Amino acid sequence: SDSVAMPAAAVRVRAASIALFASVLLVADTAHGLSPAVALRCPGPPGVQAAISPRARLPMLIGGDSLDSLSTSSISLPARALCFVDKQFFLIGVISAIGAAAAAPGIGGRSPLLGLAVSWGAPFGIFFIAGINMPTGKLAAAAARVRAHAAIQTFSMAIVPLLTLSACAPLSALGLLSPVIRDAFLVLSVLPTTVNMCVALSRTAGGDEALAVFNAVLGNLLGIFVTPFMLLLLLGRTGAVPIAAAIQSLALKVLLPLTIGQLLRRVPAVRSITAANKKALSRSSESLLLLTVYVTFCSTFLRGFGLPSSTLAAIGSLVFVLHVLVLGCAWLLSGALGSAVLPNGMSDRTAFLYCSTQKTLALGLPLLRIMFAGRADLAILCTPLLIQHPLQLLVGSLLAPKLAALSEEENKRFV
Repeated sequence: SDSVAMPAAAVRVRAASIALFASVLLVADTAHGLSPAVALRCPGPPGVQAAISPRARLPMLIGGDSLDSLSTSSISLPARALCFVDKQFFLIGVISAIGAAAAAPGIGGRSPLLGLAVSWGAPFGIFFIAGINMPTGKLAAAAARVRAHAAIQTFSMAIVPLLTLSACAPLSALGLLSPVIRDAFLVLSVLPTTVNMCVALSRTAGGDEALAVFNAVLGNLLGIFVTPFMLLLLLGRTGAVPIAAAIQSLALKVLLPLTIGQLLRRVPAVRSITAANKKALSRSSESLLLLTVYVTFCSTFLRGFGLPSSTLAAIGSLVFVLHVLVLGCAWLLSGALGSAVLPNGMSDRTAFLYCSTQKTLALGLPLLRIMFAGRADLAILCTPLLIQHPLQLLVGSLLAPKLAALSEEENKRFV
């Protein structure tokens, strides 16, 4: 029965996650013994210098080897393993975070301190790092890119709802999708982008961080007014968005840390320290995002959805298919828009992809509870959004290394 299948499915998910976590530990253990503080770059083909720790470099120099002549085969297995961990830090971190959440969800799911860190600390830290690391001129230039902003927000607030309606209408007409679940997907589709997730993922994937920052703020401000209008248009009903609370949250989580970072950049000593520690700042931002991944999945594993496994599987499958469809359309459109709208190539396309396809839980869940207060099927109405939240975080994290590699290749071509 469904009531039996639900726990079994959860156990299988956790077991798979723990297995992935164990594989990560094996890779990390292989690299044990080398200093983690070393900035190790993966060795390239012969003739390309590799950055190697002083401890590993000394015997090579004594033996008469020059660093320029070293090939991949000359590097020890632990060094290669550390190189792999260093290069795939974020992806390994995501797998580790999900594995840890699956193994003991109560640690992150029940901790008020970790909950506060994710809801306030992580956004504040991510935008503070963005502010202190980003030249003011770059942020001002991003603000003036009206065409790019219009394209991102149009896709997020208009094209995504149209794609969702186009997918749900036939299923509903065939009786495969109940009106309740259809409404839940339509509510999900008209929500604005995430506040901090799209910025952190854009940064990790080599996207234009300034463009992402501006559209995270713009999207959530527009969402306060556009989302109720779109709900009225699609469903014939709407909900009152708490405008004052939403603006206050944006000001404290986004604008305040961004402003503090920008003001600190005016101090020459701070700029020098920032320039010398770009990788450390990037890793700090990624680590805050990984903390968000961990706590999000802890809450998901701990809370469950309170639905039969067949219903949950059907909703989850549709959420996944729609998200992939939206990602594919966003990617194709970002390429078709060309240099007139997105002149910076992969950097702009990556920011476009993340900012235009993600949906915020922070605004969506309160809105659903306001709109459908008192309904017995409120849990079903909230389920697509509750699945979308960790799913977009996972998919976005898995895409980040590939997008970063494409951006790096593009940069090399134009150097």
